[in-house]
Amino acid sequence: MASQESPEDENTRLAISLLDDNEDALKEMLRRYGPDIIKVLHAKFTLRLKSLTLEDIEDVVAVAIHRIWDARKVYDDKQQSLRVWFYCIAENVAKDVLKHGWYKARRLERNPGQDWLEARPDCAVHEPQMQKKDERRKESKRMQDLATVVNKLPEVQRRILLTDAAMRDGVASSELLANELDIPVAHVRVYRFRGMATVRKEMTKLGHDIP
Repeated sequence: MASQESPEDENTRLAISLLDDNEDALKEMLRRYGPDIIKVLHAKFTLRLKSLTLEDIEDVVAVAIHRIWDARKVYDDKQQSLRVWFYCIAENVAKDVLKHGWYKARRLERNPGQDWLEARPDCAVHEPQMQKKDERRKESKRMQDLATVVNKLPEVQRRILLTDAAMRDGVASSELLANELDIPVAHVRVYRFRGMATVRKEMTKLGHDIP
């Protein structure tokens, strides 16, 4: 009897298939991850916020799949799993729908993988030329220090904060992270709190202000 594929092996296989421009990877992602993502988004945007219907959520996931395909070349499995990346993009689509309506949300031209990349020191977007050099140096130093502090966190805390960083606003779903990390939901909140407390403490020592 063949051994069951581990989540890490599954993620690697699907990521390679996606980067090889194999559209079958999208179908498998939708089959494997879609139902859970729809369930979490339905609970948040339909049952709790009462802003989107279940049919809307299903459309949101369909749009998210298209955005994943468009952004497949920037996916980095060292930052987050495909499951969490899929959820982050789908949640952002739902927020786009609430903010702009369906017409604009379907046509927003943005790279769903760019938000986190822009926060990394080696991928920073060039700032306006008129900005003073000392301000650019301070910002570069701040991002470098932040990356160093985050990388020193325990693995679970680091993965939670990096996933949160991929969100345009708010934090990632604790339920989805709990499923991804195989820990109770309450532990996700505790690890997130501890991780942020450590980041604030260490960044303050380095002379940076963290809200």
